[in-house]
Amino acid sequence: MARDVKRAQSQAGDLRQAQMELTRQRILEAARRLLVGGGYSQVTMQQLALEAGVAYQTLFKRFGNKVRLAMELIDTGFPHVVPALAWLESVSAAGDPVAWLRSMGAFSRRINEPCGDLFRFMRESGDPTLLGRFKATEEHRRGTLTKLGPQLERSGLLRPGLTGSEAADFVWAMAGSEVYAKLVLDLGWTPERFEQWLSEALVSALIVTSHD
Repeated sequence: MARDVKRAQSQAGDLRQAQMELTRQRILEAARRLLVGGGYSQVTMQQLALEAGVAYQTLFKRFGNKVRLAMELIDTGFPHVVPALAWLESVSAAGDPVAWLRSMGAFSRRINEPCGDLFRFMRESGDPTLLGRFKATEEHRRGTLTKLGPQLERSGLLRPGLTGSEAADFVWAMAGSEVYAKLVLDLGWTPERFEQWLSEALVSALIVTSHD
């Protein structure tokens, strides 16, 4: 009998946990629709609760405030970033700066296609915590390019008048979320077209080719 009671209690606990996770997912989906689409400062916790179909008390108990909700939304939206960075590191380790430049289109697409809207949300939120998170992300992304400049200089292929550091800065700017948002989210480019264009643009702008 005691074993049956424990089994029933365990099953009830698993069910509650599953229901809590479904509620959490529903809230995060509602937050992405409202916060990303409608502006951070204009949206209230009451509106978020209504959009998610949950009681305000449930939302407040789970997240506390809008900033914590937004940070969890960001955390759950970036699981693809670590493998993308690992892939870029493997490309850079090969020591071919031209191949590295050509890979940046694919890298930027891998980073931005799933969450370009979240990057824009952080940039435009006006909230110091979210802006700080965005700046930290950008600093980390810039750090992934520290070896590119020296590789380009050693290759002898860098266009005259450019330093390796300047070339790395150019790549960092062009491969960022703002350029992706303008072309893909605003102007309707396909992610495939963006990837192709960025790779070609970086090589053309930075590398001396046989056609020059």
